[in-house]
Order: sequence, then structure tokens, then C-alpha cells
Amino acid sequence: MKKSALKLFLVLACTAVYSQNNDPGRDFRAGVYAIGGWNIPVRLTTKYITEETSPWHGRQLWSGGVHLSLKVSEFYRLEIAPRYSWHKIGFELSPPIYPEKTIYTETFGLVSVPVTFKRYLTGNFLISAGTIVDFAFNGKPLWVDPQSGFGLTLGAGREYRAKDFVIDLSPVAELHSVIPFAEEENQQRLFVVSLRIGISYSPGQGLKPLKKEDNMNVKPDPEL
Repeated sequence: MKKSALKLFLVLACTAVYSQNNDPGRDFRAGVYAIGGWNIPVRLTTKYITEETSPWHGRQLWSGGVHLSLKVSEFYRLEIAPRYSWHKIGFELSPPIYPEKTIYTETFGLVSVPVTFKRYLTGNFLISAGTIVDFAFNGKPLWVDPQSGFGLTLGAGREYRAKDFVIDLSPVAELHSVIPFAEEENQQRLFVVSLRIGISYSPGQGLKPLKKEDNMNVKPDPEL
């Protein structure tokens, strides 16, 4: 899994270098976004762990942050979107080890910095892929391993434009801490399926000056 993640990072880096050599644009955007969805811990190891024989239960998550992006070519955009996320998970203890079935819930926070490339398609549709840098917030979770590390994000969606404002809607799938900052025995990593809603402003896009060749093609008004 780690080798696959590293290969993906290299592909994204190569894409960035290639796109920057193909007539970068000046379309800068800044805005805010919110995410709501479902998450569950998954184990990335085949090792049998006696202390974890009971199932996990998925619960909700909420997240919000800001996003900054720059168009690096005609079809590609680079985005950095730091955010704070609130996660809730459930862990089940049941017979025969325990007298009765009980589901314990836990909440914890993450500060995440996704760095993604967006590839534009026809009709303002797009696909996105990138990496996430996660940092544990408010201490170490009790039932699940800390999620600090490098993760992966994949998404697809569409943008809706209104003058200088852009609204984007994107279903997103994430796997956090694929490469953790510190090795953990259980390797429980957070899998997330969510919907992202964002709004951004692209300053000055409607006030671009005419190029010199454009001025030469402007005909004078005969009434003047």
C-alpha cells in the first residue's frame, strides 16, 4: 500500500511539472468550503490482532475550511485547502468475550491539508486526485490509532459559475494516514466518503485589460 501511495505522489508531481510548462493561466481563486459524510476505520494489515476482534461502526463527520487554487494550465488547477474535521466512530464489544453487546462511540478532531490537482472536462465537470497531510487534534483517540500522516483523496464533480463566483459540488473519497508519521501496531486508517460544497471568488476575472493586438483591431466609433 505504501509503495502504491508513493507511486501516486510521483505521478502527481510529474503532472504538476508538465502542466506548468503549458501556458499557465492567472486564474486565482480563494473561498470557503464544507464537507459532510460518513467515515469508518479500516485495517491496512493482514496480521491477526487478538485485541481487535470486534467490528467498527461507521458514523458521521463534519468538516470546514478555506481553499486557495491556481490554474496551472488550460485543463489543470492546483488547490490547497486546509480544514478542521470532526469525526465520530463506533467500536463494538460483544459476547462471548463480553457479557452483552455494547457499541462505544468516540469523537476526535483532525487538522488536514489536502493538496489536489483538478482535471477539467467538458461541461465544467472535473476529476481530482491528491494527497492529504493530517495532524491529530485534541490528543490521541482512545479506540482508533492516531491519524497523523499522509493520506489519499479522489473526487469528481462539477462547477457552477456566476460572474466572478464559482460554486463546486464534489463527491469525495479519502483514506487517511496511509503513510503514518509514527508506526502503529494495528494500522487502523480512516476511510471517508463525503460530499463537498464550496464557494470561491476569482478576483479581477471580469476586468482583464485588452492586449495590444486587441487594441489594434478595435474600430473607432463613426459617431465620435
